[in-house]
Amino acid sequence: MQNTLFILTDQWPAWAFGFLGADIPTPNIDRLSSQGTVFTNAFTSCPLCTPARGTLLTARWPHQNGVYDNQSVGYSLQESMPLDQKTWIDEAVRLGYHVGYYGKWHLGHINPEKRGAHGFDPNIETRSKPYHPQTNDHTYEKTVSSYANQTKNLIKGRAPFWGDSPQKKENIQPFPAINKGVKFLETWAQSHQNKPFFLTVSSAPPHFPHHLPEEYVKLAQELRTRVELPTNLNDNCEGRPYFHSTPWWGCMDTSPLDEEEWKTVIAYSHAHITMVDEAIGRILDAIDRLNLADTTTVVFTSDHGDMEGAHNRFDKGAYFYEEVWRIPLIIRAPNTPSATQNAYVSLLDIGETLFSLIRAESSPDQPREGRNLLPLVGTQIRPSDWPQIAHGTYYRYNGYSFEVRAIRNERYKYVWNPQDIDEFYDLQTDPHEMKNLSGHPHISTTENDLRDQLMTWLHSIGDDLPNRLDTLLPAGTIIATNKRGP
Repeated sequence: MQNTLFILTDQWPAWAFGFLGADIPTPNIDRLSSQGTVFTNAFTSCPLCTPARGTLLTARWPHQNGVYDNQSVGYSLQESMPLDQKTWIDEAVRLGYHVGYYGKWHLGHINPEKRGAHGFDPNIETRSKPYHPQTNDHTYEKTVSSYANQTKNLIKGRAPFWGDSPQKKENIQPFPAINKGVKFLETWAQSHQNKPFFLTVSSAPPHFPHHLPEEYVKLAQELRTRVELPTNLNDNCEGRPYFHSTPWWGCMDTSPLDEEEWKTVIAYSHAHITMVDEAIGRILDAIDRLNLADTTTVVFTSDHGDMEGAHNRFDKGAYFYEEVWRIPLIIRAPNTPSATQNAYVSLLDIGETLFSLIRAESSPDQPREGRNLLPLVGTQIRPSDWPQIAHGTYYRYNGYSFEVRAIRNERYKYVWNPQDIDEFYDLQTDPHEMKNLSGHPHISTTENDLRDQLMTWLHSIGDDLPNRLDTLLPAGTIIATNKRGP
């Protein structure tokens, strides 16, 4: 039984690392990459926080674990993930590990504490609850007003996009969560070495708002001089589902941003990434300082990516553009050489790998859908029968109905939008996804083939969307009120 350190971040672009050539200082993750296996084709299950985390924790798809939407946000009716859904937290506790979980949870009141973790943030999200029309006065306008109030608390900036914070760095996440993780390791080294540890540190940043302390404001100003705007920044999403370019939350309204301010937003996002890298360095340094590197597997990933100006979008939405679908993944295992692995892998596979690290078998009543990635660690060779296919599912965005399913191979991407028009991209000739080819006669055979593959896959996992088409609400309908948003 070996130790496990799982580093989970929120909304980190898959390409945004110094070791991949980005003009973003990430010395600590760069160091981890030089010692581990870098997975260059990792994909989230859903580019939305709570559903992604539900699949990660259970290695099961949303229709299997019951987590479809962001928990306790906006109009969302999402309940906390039930305690009877087995996660690697519960299983690690059951199998005798000393378990810690610190930082962002976003799965409701059934939290790591209730799942038996030995180290945790007490009472996290205990007051989280679904939207209730009679007691909750949430509206789109309230999100806009909230951001206006946040702006007043900044030295300068525009919430939620960017800003100079008066707070000290040590009081800003993820430093408090990371520091608790370091303390957990130090306490374990003193008192609990009779059993292995399983520690998760979950960083809320670099998810917006990109509100930075003084030293990182200076870095953002420096980085701004070298920012390259996305090639597809001025894309208006013509020929794609209408909801791609509609603001469903205040942070989706990018109309105030011209190209010069986009440079500022992106620079602050990049400086935010460097700040998170500094914090992560503390937990990696603690592993080295406590002489745990030879007995600890380290896994680093993110729940989803970030648009960062692509298609003139900020944050994320109900779509599967590469910027939000792809995620970073590095696994460093003891006595294993560094490698680059190009196999297509998913967030569910990362979850299954965490189950495998603690040797938790799948139960017949809750079969897991992920694949163990440990045989791929330390090698650039992938099994001959490993399919280079990615799948994605989307159901809701903060209470709005958006049913989307996606499939991608090494060249083409097909996105099924039964509430609107479908999408089909040739990523070889159109890597920035500017031209939707769905329905074009010259690619009809290829599109139909991918669509058939998607339908076969949906049937294989028990996703009943193809059988619910007659009952679907129009895209963007508020499920709780049956009214069109926003």
